[in-house]
Amino acid sequence: MKTIISASRRTDIPAFYYEWLQECLKNRSVTLANPLYPEKKYTVDLSPDNVHSIVLWSKNFINVLKDPKLLKDYNLYFQYTITGYSRVLEPNVPPYEKSIEILKGLLDKGYKPEQFNIRFDPILLSTKGEVKPNYEKPGLARLEMFERLCSDLKSLGMDNCRLTTSYISMYGHTEKNLNKAGIDYISLSEDAQIKFMKKMSEIAQKYNRDIYTCANDRFVKAGIPNIKKGHCIDGDVLEGLFGKCTKSKDPAQRTECGCIKSRDIGQYTQPCKHACRYCYANPAKI
Repeated sequence: MKTIISASRRTDIPAFYYEWLQECLKNRSVTLANPLYPEKKYTVDLSPDNVHSIVLWSKNFINVLKDPKLLKDYNLYFQYTITGYSRVLEPNVPPYEKSIEILKGLLDKGYKPEQFNIRFDPILLSTKGEVKPNYEKPGLARLEMFERLCSDLKSLGMDNCRLTTSYISMYGHTEKNLNKAGIDYISLSEDAQIKFMKKMSEIAQKYNRDIYTCANDRFVKAGIPNIKKGHCIDGDVLEGLFGKCTKSKDPAQRTECGCIKSRDIGQYTQPCKHACRYCYANPAKI
C-alpha cells in the first residue's frame, strides 16, 4: 500500500519550509528525528511511485500557488485553514481577503474543490480576536465570519469541498499564551458550545453545506443537523480522488481523531512563524 504523507500537523511547511520540502522531494526521501526520542532517526520514502498522496496543511499556500515545483509529481490534498481572525490573535497569517484570493488562484490552476478541506478552526470567542468585534455579543462576530466564508466558498463553486471546525481545546500552555497576549477569550460550557454549533449549523444549511468536526465528537452525539464526524485525512476522500489507499485509523492521533494512517514529515524544530496565540503545536515559540 502506498504511503500518505502529512506535511504537516507539526508546523506550516508550505508557508515557511517550502524550499526544504522541495529538497526532500528532490532527494526522494527525508530523514527525521522521533519527536519523543530525538536520538532515534527514521527515513520516509518520498518517491512518487511509493507515495499515494501528500496532505498539505497551511494557513498560507502562496508558495504552492506561485510554483508547485516538484509537488506537480504528486497527488495533493489541501488542509487550508481560513479563520478570518485579527492580527492580534494570528499575527503573521494573511488577512482573510488574501486567503480567499490564494484559494481562488489554486482553483484557477486546476486543483479541484474536492481536493480541499477548508478549516474554520479553532473556534475562539474573543473581541480582540475579531477584525470587526461585537462587544455586546462576541460570538456573533465569529458567526458572521463563518457565514462570510460559507458565502465565499459558494461563490467559488466549492460546494464539494470539506468544511471542518472544532472548538478550541484550552490546554495549559494555550491559556497561558492567550493571557500573556492579553486576549479576552470567553470560555463556553459544553452546553453553550453545542448551542453555538447549532447556530453554525443553521448558517451552513443556508448554503447546503455539512460541517465536519475535528476531534469534537460531542457535537455529533448532540444530534445537530448536518454536523458530521471529521476525518481530516480521510481514506474515503483520498481513495475517491487518487485511488486505493489505507483505511486504518492513525494510532498516533488522539481517540476522537478520525484520520487514517499517514507519515508526518514535519519537525518541531521547524517552528511555525505564524505565531498564533492559541497555537497547540508550538507553544514554546509564542
